[in-house]
Amino acid sequence: MLVSKDENIKTSSVYVASLILKNIQRKKVDKISIFELSKDLKKYNITRYRHIFFGLAFLYSSGIIDFKEPFIYVRKQK
Repeated sequence: MLVSKDENIKTSSVYVASLILKNIQRKKVDKISIFELSKDLKKYNITRYRHIFFGLAFLYSSGIIDFKEPFIYVRKQK
């Protein structure tokens, strides 16, 4: 289940994933550092690594992003 009725929607993996994508889109880049991403998510009160991890895991399992330490890459659409 992607979102539970008992979970805070502002910390759900889907919501955090949308913030990550908006952040990358706003900066108009194809890659972003995990450290820069973490700093930017603090503006939205996302401070725990667990929330970031699940947001990134959701994007990775959906085939939207890829990893190469310490960067997160947006996969090109074919």
